Amino acid sequence: MPKSSLARLLKDEQKIIEVLQTNGHESIDVIAKKCGFSRQKVWRIIKRLHEQKIIWGYTAICEEERYNLKHFTMLVKRTTVPIDKKITQEIISTRLDNLLPDAAIKIEHIEYTHGSFDGIFTFYAPDLITAKKFCERFHARFHLYIDSVELLEGILFLRKQMLRNPNLNKQVLYL
Repeated sequence: MPKSSLARLLKDEQKIIEVLQTNGHESIDVIAKKCGFSRQKVWRIIKRLHEQKIIWGYTAICEEERYNLKHFTMLVKRTTVPIDKKITQEIISTRLDNLLPDAAIKIEHIEYTHGSFDGIFTFYAPDLITAKKFCERFHARFHLYIDSVELLEGILFLRKQMLRNPNLNKQVLYL
């Protein structure tokens, strides 16, 4: 494929992805109209993006507080002990939710990072005490590999998954 065709295809994909990121529930017709493409072109591009696993999920963004859940971020600093494949699988699997069996822990995001911390975990829990217990259990379970964890509690989402919080005008902001 010539460079100009590839660049145009990537630009077309990016337009479609931007529409999907603001509302993954849009119909093919609406996406086509917003992008200025034919319905068939949008369908082909979306199908190819799924097949290539460039798009690997759709999600609904909701107010977790309505379900009595608060948002937390756990920052992880590793030791120098290498992590084997079995432990890596356990960390990236949803089995982490089971560190506190009867607690409503919902893992949202796990990311390896480079910088002051080696990993970021975001999750929902009913309260700060439960979140602290989860962090303690995580640290205890992986103590050979984890030097320390820091816990942050989210107060208010201004943006989430690139979308502005539609309820901001209902919130009092003290920034």
